[in-house]
Amino acid sequence: MLSTLQAELAAASPAHFWMVIAVVTGLVLLGAVLGFGRLRHARMMQDLPTSRVASASQGYVELKGHAGLLPGPPIVSPLTAARCVWWDYRVEKKTRTIRNGRSRSEWRTIARATSDELFLLTDPSGDCVVDPHAATVHPSLRRRWRGHGRTPSQIPEHSPWLSFGDYRYSERLIRIGDPIYGTGLFRTQNGIQSFSENDDVRDLLADWKRDQRDLLHRFDADGDGQIDLDEWEAARRAALAAVRQRHVEQAVAPDLHVLCRPSDRRPFVLSTLSEAALTSRTRRWAAFWLLLTIAACALLGTALEARGLL
Repeated sequence: MLSTLQAELAAASPAHFWMVIAVVTGLVLLGAVLGFGRLRHARMMQDLPTSRVASASQGYVELKGHAGLLPGPPIVSPLTAARCVWWDYRVEKKTRTIRNGRSRSEWRTIARATSDELFLLTDPSGDCVVDPHAATVHPSLRRRWRGHGRTPSQIPEHSPWLSFGDYRYSERLIRIGDPIYGTGLFRTQNGIQSFSENDDVRDLLADWKRDQRDLLHRFDADGDGQIDLDEWEAARRAALAAVRQRHVEQAVAPDLHVLCRPSDRRPFVLSTLSEAALTSRTRRWAAFWLLLTIAACALLGTALEARGLL
């Protein structure tokens, strides 16, 4: 088989030969970059110590905890209305075209979206807000199925072995309460803040003046439809009291911890797999790409030897 390949490469036209060389060289470079990159990532995960939210240092960290929701509206997947903390979905439609007298079918994406809503990573020491934008996510649930409309009429628990229809749905979820492993940039916004009392009072009074009806209702003591100097002084004192109360509440607010995408090229990963399972998977992918690199190098050597260039 090898001699046959060498014979074909030796007889190939220069344009065809150099096209093969370019493709194989590209495979060598791609395999090397992805293979060594995944090895480096696996080593980084293995060497990076796990931090606690309450005591993590500012910068690149590894956290482990459970996924939860922030106060406010729930997070639901637009495709299936499933409650979760993170979602990603895609809807494809089968299209049929005729080319050169032959019918051909292909799947065309008609809708796709990924969640960027904030959620919580909670460990025994505290809570950390996760901004999932641009993260590499390994979810707890993956499912793909087919149906007969843009919106699925039936939602399986998991991917069925067999389904029919001209629409194909894909969904990935991190569910509430899932164990979660994350690496990324950790930063803390301190609860202690600096305030400008005069500026805040002025801004609050300006807001009140925009609603003259409410301002008159609150501070027009004599009912003449105007705010005189004494009444304006009463409004100013009320604004001062409101601003001071707000400052007290903000000053005692707890620190806000956030995990987000690093500004450099280090991985931002959110995974429901354990660190050991994720490291093992990353090493397997590294092995695959490095084996592909070795095979492509062998093919490149065979091609160059066939033309007497090696």
